[in-house]
Formats: sequence, structure tokens, C-alpha cells
Amino acid sequence: MQYLLGIDVGTTGTKALLFSETGRLLGHAYRAYPTATPAPGWSEQNPEDWWRAVCETVREVCHDPQTARRVAAISLSTQGGTMAPVDSALRPVRPAIVWNDSRGEAQKTVFLRETGDAETMYQKTGWQLEGGLNACQIRWMRDNEPELFAKTAYFLSVPDYISAKLTGIPAVDLSNAGINQLADIRAGQYDAELLSFAGVSEDRLAKIVPSGQVIGCLTKEAAQTLGLSLDCVLVSGAHDQYAVALGAGANRAGDILIGSGTAWVVTAIADEPDFSSGLAQSVAAVPGKWGSIWSLSSGGVCLEWLRKNLFSAEGMLPDYDQINTEASKRKAAESGLFFFPFSGQAGEGRVFRRAAFTGLDLSHDQFDLARAVMEGVAFQIVWMLESFRAKPSQNGLILAGGASKSPLWTQLVADIAGLPVHIPEVPDLACVGAAILAGAGSGVFSSVEEGCRRLAMQARTVLPDPDRTKQYHVWMEQYRNAAALLCRV
Repeated sequence: MQYLLGIDVGTTGTKALLFSETGRLLGHAYRAYPTATPAPGWSEQNPEDWWRAVCETVREVCHDPQTARRVAAISLSTQGGTMAPVDSALRPVRPAIVWNDSRGEAQKTVFLRETGDAETMYQKTGWQLEGGLNACQIRWMRDNEPELFAKTAYFLSVPDYISAKLTGIPAVDLSNAGINQLADIRAGQYDAELLSFAGVSEDRLAKIVPSGQVIGCLTKEAAQTLGLSLDCVLVSGAHDQYAVALGAGANRAGDILIGSGTAWVVTAIADEPDFSSGLAQSVAAVPGKWGSIWSLSSGGVCLEWLRKNLFSAEGMLPDYDQINTEASKRKAAESGLFFFPFSGQAGEGRVFRRAAFTGLDLSHDQFDLARAVMEGVAFQIVWMLESFRAKPSQNGLILAGGASKSPLWTQLVADIAGLPVHIPEVPDLACVGAAILAGAGSGVFSSVEEGCRRLAMQARTVLPDPDRTKQYHVWMEQYRNAAALLCRV
């Protein structure tokens, strides 16, 4: 019996799940780490914290030596766009600059001046020009910290750094290489123009290894530190959104995953990229597949804001179960009450910079507002789906994350979309996706598809109510019309 490790190195912490080759979950562990904000708009982490968290979680799930010897392969799911400059011994020369850091905004202007237009960045990397991703981060370091820039042997991102610590080989998958904005993802290699802008040569960057391919065996030091065999291999992983999609079973064209949390993220799998959409494009974790991503950054945070501010004003702070119970009894869209989240679509290619309620009257209370927030987010997600070339199949949508625990919110998504909604019952899907890649790349599974079957997570399905779908179709049109009017205000 062989075992597989799926590790998710996220923004707030690292999770590790251990599976048998038959798909049985054998152990899980989590370690958090801090993010420092030394200046307004800055966001930094210590790369050694990532490595420490990986070591501790792996040792926890593989505490039995007999179990540890059976681990055949590891793969990673990671946060994307974070930049870690290190010396030749892999020691950080400065804290890592996290993907949500905004210090590189001025470098966006430099890029436009030197290259001509932002479309160049998008057409090569699949991601719109961002000051918080590696190309602008590295250029910022070159412009503002020239001595540290000169001391840096490698400019790595999270998967590269952990790969180097595990195998001695800095390696990055294409889904992360695109987010780093230094590679042409259609060519599958670094781009000379982008490297010139950042001011680095390819030998100071990680090797690009497609998802699901072996990077190398563990070094003697790493194997001893983790308590694993020298025969254990590291398989190239994926950006966390694509690892989650794979773990949720989204591995065919037309499969669409909605990840719900502070932000709601739609990930659609397709046979080819769609650069005409303007949406983020990536090589998916499944060989031969592509993915498009669109994020509603205010998806879940608006409900939490409502809970903490309006509910607490009444001297109460209900849990989400109570909010769900009471909101399910209310009428929002049906009574003409709509919510428009900030960063959501406003029609005519615009987005809302501020959130808004419309249609309020004296009959509404805080639970009506909560239902309106849930409906407004669901309206936005269904509206967003229209921009994807890959349309949802009749098999329905996959919903993961915090909202999947809400009976009301899941039913609203099903009713407004008019499609079944499948909800995986394992929360750490990024680790599941990484474990699938580990098994496929190491030969434990014959393919990614077999890995998806072996590690298939149980899911429950929420079916749409046909009558409610018809009603929501009418209310959706009212929502769009109101959005078009609001965006002109």
C-alpha cells in the first residue's frame, strides 16, 4: 500500500492531508503563520515560516515511521504571486512580498512606458497587469533595494521555494508561472520581454515543470527532516484555485467550481484558453485543459460586515445558523429589495465601487437585508457565468467553501442558476487536488482522471426548484435593470 501527501501552502497557513492509494484519508494537520504589514499597503511573510509549517504538518500526519516509509509522492497547492528572494543557500535576503502587497503600483506605470500597453502582459501571462505580482515586485526591488537585489541568487515564488527545500530543484508549475507574470503560458516558457522589464535572467528563476510531472526525489536532508523515504518524489503541483477545482472533481471542459469565502471565485475548465474574455487564464492542473478565473472580492465579506455591524447594533450577534433560519423566512427580491456588492458587475462593463441596497422600506429588518446580500451575491455569480466561454453543463455547478454550509445560500445559487449544485463534503479540497497530482505524476495512478476517481470526495446535491427558478429569472432582470441605473449615478 502506497500513500500520497497533498500539501496546501496558503496565505494564512499550511495544511497537509495524507491519503492511501485507495483514497482513504489517513491524517490531516494545519499550521498558521503571520503576515507582517510594516508600511501602509505592504504585506510580507517569512519564507522560513512556510517551510517550518510544511515540516511540522508532514511530521504530524506521518508520525508513524511505517506510515512515513510508504509515502510515495508529495505535491503542492500554493498561493500564487508571492515573491521570495533568496541567496544561493536558499536563505531569504528579505521577507517575501505577498501577492496582496501594493508597493509595486508605480512599476505598472513603468511597464506601460517601457512596453507600450497592458495587453502585452495579459496575452502572454493570462493575467492582467498587477503591481502585486512577481514581475512588478522584482522590478520594485531592483528600483528600491538595489543592494538586496544584487545579493539575490533566485527570485522564487511559494512552490519554487518549497520545491527547492524538498528536492534542491527550484521548480514552478505553469498555473503559478503565469500568475508570476514572467512567462508566456501558451509557449510554456519564460518570456524575454517580461524578464527584461523585471531585470532578471532565466538562471535566477525556477525551472518550469508542468503540473503532474515529477520534479525530483527528496534530498537526504529533507527526507531526514520530514521522516520520509529517499525514494519519495515531489510532483509539480498547481495554483490553489486549480488544485481546489481538481480536488472537487472539476477536470472536464464545462466543469465550473464556485469557491466561496471572503471572496467568491469562479473557476471554469475548458479545452482551450479564452483571451478574448479578459478573464484570468491559466493552464489547468489537468493535462490539456485550461481554466478561466473571475473573482467577486466582496462575496462573503459583505454578509460578515452585516452581521458584525447591523446585528450587533441591536445588542445581538447571531451565528450563521440563526441568520440562515431567519433569512429563509424573509422576502428580499420578491419584495423589491436588492443588494449590489462592491466589485460586482454593474452592467455595461462597469463594476460597483461601493455596495448598495435598493428597494428598502419600513417593513424590512436585518434578516431581510441578510437575505438580500445572499441573493445579491448569487445574482452576481450567475451573471458572471455568462462571461465564460465554457458554459456550465447540465451536470450543474460545484460549490465549495463557507457558503456551502448554508442551506439557504446553496439553494439560492441552485434556484437562480437553474442548475444542480454539488457540494463536496471535504473542506480541504486544495490538498485533495495536490494528492491527485502526486499520485498521477508518481505512477501510483495511471492518470489524473484515475486519481479523481480514487480520491473522489462524497458530495451532496442541491436541486433547483423549477417554480422558483422561473420567479428568479424575472427578479434577475429587475436586478440587471437596477444595476444599469445605479452605474450611471
